[in-house]
Formats: sequence, C-alpha cells, structure tokens
Amino acid sequence: MPDHETTPAAWWDTFVPPVGSLQTLDGLGSQVRGRRVLIAADIDVARRQTSSESHFKIERLARTVRRLVNNDATVLILGTQGSNSVRVLEPGNTQGLEWHRQAMERVLPGTGVARFDAMDDALSADLEPGTVTLLPNLAEVSREDTAFATNYAPPGDAEAEMVRQQACERALLPTLLRDRFDVFVLDDFRSAVWMLPSNVGLAAGKPCAVGLGLQEDLESLVRLVEHSRALREAGKLGRICYVGSSRPQDVATACILLANGLFDRALLGPMPSLMVYRELGFALGAGPAADLESLLQTHRPIEVAAGRDISDLINRHLSDLALPTDYLVANRTGYGKSRRVTPEGLEALADDDRIMSIGPETLKKFAAETKRARLVFHFGMMSARHRPYVSYTEEVIRTNLTSSAPSYMAGDHILEIADDLGLSSALRGRTTGAQTGSSVLCGVPMPGLAPFRIPGDAMTTPAS
Repeated sequence: MPDHETTPAAWWDTFVPPVGSLQTLDGLGSQVRGRRVLIAADIDVARRQTSSESHFKIERLARTVRRLVNNDATVLILGTQGSNSVRVLEPGNTQGLEWHRQAMERVLPGTGVARFDAMDDALSADLEPGTVTLLPNLAEVSREDTAFATNYAPPGDAEAEMVRQQACERALLPTLLRDRFDVFVLDDFRSAVWMLPSNVGLAAGKPCAVGLGLQEDLESLVRLVEHSRALREAGKLGRICYVGSSRPQDVATACILLANGLFDRALLGPMPSLMVYRELGFALGAGPAADLESLLQTHRPIEVAAGRDISDLINRHLSDLALPTDYLVANRTGYGKSRRVTPEGLEALADDDRIMSIGPETLKKFAAETKRARLVFHFGMMSARHRPYVSYTEEVIRTNLTSSAPSYMAGDHILEIADDLGLSSALRGRTTGAQTGSSVLCGVPMPGLAPFRIPGDAMTTPAS
C-alpha cells in the first residue's frame, strides 16, 4: 500500500486498471460464434425458494449475455458472489436457479434459458448456439473459493503469486469445467481483488474477456477518480463520501480515502461511526457494544489498512469525519417500536437494543453537506434494509441524486433502491460492490484481472 500522505495523487493513474488495458467482448469478436462461453456472473444464488435477488443485477448480467447470444454463442452461466463461486450450501437446492431462469427469460425475450439440476447433465447436453444455460449449484466449489480468499496474501512476492496461480488452475472448479467450455468471460467485479479458481483458474488457457457489467464497474471508478482529480487540482472542496457500511472497519477506508485526497469529507453511517465514538470515549451499552464486536469478528473485510492503526487514522482525520448526531434504536428483531437516541445516550442501551438507522437530525445534517457538495460518492446502507428504517437510506439517496452535485454509488442494495426510486439515470457512475469499489479506491490491487490483460499492455498496481 503506498503512503498517500507523502505522495498524494501520484498513484491515481495506476490503481484502477483502464478498460483499454483489458480484453473486452469487442476484442473477442468472432471467437465466440458457435462456441460455448462460460460467464462467471455476479448473481446471488438463492438459499430459499424465494429470492431477494435484485433486478438490477439480472439486467446487468443480461447486457453481457445479450451481446454473446447475438453473436451466436452458447452461453453457460455460473453464479458467483464476491469471493464465493456460489452461495448455496445445499447442492440439491434448485429453487434459486429456477427464480433466476425465469428472471433471465423476462429480460431476454425470445431467448431460450434453461437450467440443469446436475452438472454432468448440463455439460453433456447438446446446447444450441444462441441459448442460455444456468449451471447448477456447487457447494464444494463455494468452500474452495472461500478458502483461497480467506488464506489470501497480498501480491508482491512473484514466486508466491506464481504458486498461487498454479493452485487456482489445478483447483476443483477449473478441473471440472476446463474441457466443457471454449471461452471465459468474467463479469464479477467483487471477485477481482483476489486470485481465485473462479477467475484466474477458469481463465487459464482460454480466450477470455471481461463482461459488460465488470467493464462498467471499472469505467465508473475511473470517471470518479478523474472527476475528483479535476476538482482537487482546481483547489475546490466539497468532494464528499457517504460511508454507510455495516462493516465497522470501513472507518479506516473512510480515513484512507481522505488521506489520499480523493475526498475531503466523509459522512459515516451507524457502524463506522460507533468506532469513532468509542475512540472519543463514549461508552456503548450492551447491545451496540455486542453488535460492534460481533461485526469486527465476523466480517472479513478486504484489507485496506495493513500496518495502520485505526485509532491513529481516526484521530488524524477526525475533523473531516461527519458523525451522526442521532440514531434510531429498536429491539433486536428490528420490528418493535423505535426510539431516537443521541450519542450521549448510547451507554444506556440494553442488550436487546439494536441501532437500526441514522436519525432524523442526522438526515438533515447530511443533507446540508450534500447541498454544499461538488462531488458525491456513496457506498453502503445508512440503515437496516427493512421498513421503516430503509426510508432513511432512501432519503439519503434521493437527496444525493436530486442535488446539483455529480453522484456516484457503489453497492447492490443502494443501487437497487436508486432503481426503485426511479433515480438511477441521475448517476454519473455505479459499481456493484460497495466494499470492493471502496477498497480499490484505497489502492487495493486486483490480481483477479491479471489473465485479462492485453499482452504488452501493463496493468500496474500501487507501489509498496
């Protein structure tokens, strides 16, 4: 990780790979015609009969699928999410796939979309060009990809990276699928910060390209960086970042985004702000203290602050952090009657109390920040995802997207809300992964994109 404090902005042109340095669908051209194309897609395979899958992500995937189908490719879709090849832990659970099959048919009228309950059946079937097939759930593959991500070491040691790449290529997923497809397309942005069997492993020895969804993710981040740079070089403040994550550690992300000059103001949601209030000496009651510790232990964040002390980061950038002045609190189920609590009242919260959202005064405070802003980047929720609390996240999004400031967003949930509000057309850029997008903006490299580099076109990462 570069020292942004001593070399501000020197790294801005290197940390997000430009799409021009990567193989795209345009570059594949006629190589897909009449061939089997495997897409590693960013869709969440449902665990239950009903799915919470967003139509935003289905439509995002459909753009890539439509391009391939129009070029007479036979499309195979493997559902992925972040560091997991699939989310379902029961190999026989097919209800989620049926939901996705129907959803894909709705956005691809006239295109045959099939699903198979057994991988052997899917891979041995006589599939026609111009058709789409959803591959079955693979519990063992999910565990394998997760193990690679969990034991991941940051790049730097070339020999270790080569060993890891070879391990990815020999892993179960590429071994199972290697002889059953001809071309590989990665359309999963969130997996790109790791070298995994589901990206590097599947790409080995195959013509490959990034999908249109992943391409849009990268292009959005590049535009955001360029927009911020232009404002910074003009000496203009008002580059604000909403950090609405459920990950307490994202307070470190906020501070690094401030340190590298990408933003000059960070507005913190509930969990990141509790880290700051605790650092400032505010006592936390049993409920929020337990939730904070649980999230610190169970969330496996992308490492953005290696070797840095979070307390030091907070204290160095405290004046540029905007904290909530009130929260909404309810019982642990989140469905009881809520009440408003100020930071001074956090100590009195009982074990059954849970912070559900920023409060009404905070909403007004943050709206005033947006009104003065020249650039807005928002990642993560400012509330729980159910009503009535989600209305606070909705209002933050509405305020941002109806303001005069150019707005960028990262994260599936808030992008889905923007779509539902009918405001997504106001976005200057959108990126699917909240944690991945914010981490890449902090300088986290993307080794999962290595196989997609155009030969001879260097794709650099920040110098250590």
